[in-house]
Amino acid sequence: MSEIIDDSQEEIPIVDTIYSIFRDSTRRKILTLLGNMKLTADELTKELGISRPAVEKHLKQMLEIGLIERKADTYPTLKYIYTIPSPGLELLSNVRDSIDTFISSLREEYTRRLENEEQMYVLGMSSKDRYEAIKKSYSSILERLQK
Repeated sequence: MSEIIDDSQEEIPIVDTIYSIFRDSTRRKILTLLGNMKLTADELTKELGISRPAVEKHLKQMLEIGLIERKADTYPTLKYIYTIPSPGLELLSNVRDSIDTFISSLREEYTRRLENEEQMYVLGMSSKDRYEAIKKSYSSILERLQK
C-alpha cells in the first residue's frame, strides 16, 4: 500500500513565520518603511521609536526567511543597509492586493445583506427588533472596514 506524501507539510514552518511577521504591527511598519526606502537599524529605531535591540530582533526574523536583506556600506564607516528584495516586494504587493480585494468583497457582502434585511423589514417579513439588531451589527462591521 503506498502513501500519499503531502508536500505542503514542508512549507508550513515558513508559512507560519510569514504569518507571524505580518501579525506583528512593528514588523508591518518596518516592511512599510523599507518598501519606500533603504534604511539602517539606527534609522528604523528612530522612525519606530523603539529600542535598537527590539528593531534588531524584528530584522533578524525577517532576514532569516529572506523577506528583507542586509548590505554592508563601508563608507565613511561600516553600517548595514536594510532593503526588501524583489520577491519580498512582490509578496507585499500581492498581500496588499488580496487584503484590498477581501475588504472590498466584505463591504459588498455586508451592504447587500443590510439592504436585503431592510427590504425584508419594509415588506413586513422581518421584525423591527431583528432589523435594528442586524443593522447595528452590520453597520459596525462596515464602519471597521472603512478604516
